[in-house]
Amino acid sequence: MKTEKENGIELRSEEVQEILTRPPHALVRWGITVFFGVLAAVFIGGCFFQYPDVVDATVTVTTERPPVWMVTRGSGKIKEVYHRDRDSVYAGDLIAVLENPARTADVRELKERLRTFSLTDSCVQAARFPDRPALGSVQTAYASFLRSLTDYRNYLELNLYDRQIEATEEELAEYGQYIGHLERQIVLDGRQTEIAETVHQREKGLYEEGLTAKAEYEEAQQALLAKQQSTEQLMTSLSNARIQQARLKQTILQTRMEREREVNTLRTALQTACNELKTSISDWEQACLFVSPTAGILSYNNVWQQNQHVNSGDKVFSVVAQGMGAIIGKIKLPMEGSGKVKLGQRVNISVAGYPYMEFGFLTGTVQSVSLLPDEESLYTVTVSLPQDLRTSYGKSLHFGGELAGTAQVLTDERSLTARLLSPLRFVWEKYVE
Repeated sequence: MKTEKENGIELRSEEVQEILTRPPHALVRWGITVFFGVLAAVFIGGCFFQYPDVVDATVTVTTERPPVWMVTRGSGKIKEVYHRDRDSVYAGDLIAVLENPARTADVRELKERLRTFSLTDSCVQAARFPDRPALGSVQTAYASFLRSLTDYRNYLELNLYDRQIEATEEELAEYGQYIGHLERQIVLDGRQTEIAETVHQREKGLYEEGLTAKAEYEEAQQALLAKQQSTEQLMTSLSNARIQQARLKQTILQTRMEREREVNTLRTALQTACNELKTSISDWEQACLFVSPTAGILSYNNVWQQNQHVNSGDKVFSVVAQGMGAIIGKIKLPMEGSGKVKLGQRVNISVAGYPYMEFGFLTGTVQSVSLLPDEESLYTVTVSLPQDLRTSYGKSLHFGGELAGTAQVLTDERSLTARLLSPLRFVWEKYVE
């Protein structure tokens, strides 16, 4: 074993013993006290120092009735322009037309005629449609509609089923008269049969008494049989006539059923063709027309004129409502931290194009939060804003209908101590308790 001297340290020397037995200096004692005092002051002060969490999200400053954009659904040149920038327009006004094979006036005229068209017999016969309009993609549906319309008109004009019913009813009336004659003949024949039976009975009595010859009796008997046979023929003719009468009635019923079936088939075909034509016109309008969706002021997103090319998805025109309503903010809030956002919380908005260091920021209040997220897993938060858009620096921002920016939602405040202890609390509740 190595000795203390071999290690180069002499623990029992007077110098070492003096250091080990000397009490701590006052600076060391008070330094520890001050350190723990400062630590306690920071801890206690942190309980009173509170500040909120911040949830960042994108925001769009708009109005209760925001501008409505008209977006192209196909690429091509602008064929016609009907209104200029800053014109007042109404809902349904035609703004412009994208290049297509159809003649705009022909399609719109056809649409107007279809609006007044109905499936009544009088309207079908009186309706008039152009023979050779330039309809482009609508042409096929229009041809099918004209074919169904022509078939229905031919049915109404020829009126074959009604004529068949009328002819059958006339024949049925004749058979009714014929049956009446047969019934009267049967009545007369019955009287003749009674007379023949009386003669037969008389001849039979005379023959049995030996007053007449057998030939006379047989002649009376033969006359009675002939009359009975005639009666049976009349009854057979009456039965056949009644059977034929029933058949004619059945024929009338079948003809009426066939007429209703034919009418329903033609009517359904015409209704289907009319609906397909309207759908085709609607598709053409969606693809080729720029129609004002609401009343307001027309605004060009660019300088648009005839023969200018546009691409699918371009925002070509917008309509700004004259009475836009209150100015609000629409925040697209991500799911992370969305549970901390509540009604009445403060929102600071930095507007794009207005540097916040120079213009300041807008201050708003959370007005509502959507119950469910959209397809992009974002909640929609509505924020009320000052109507003059005055910033924290006292500057009013110019508002042309829509502004974009970044929003900071100030959620519930928490103390510094609570933030420091939150990880420890989480670990304690998860692994210790």
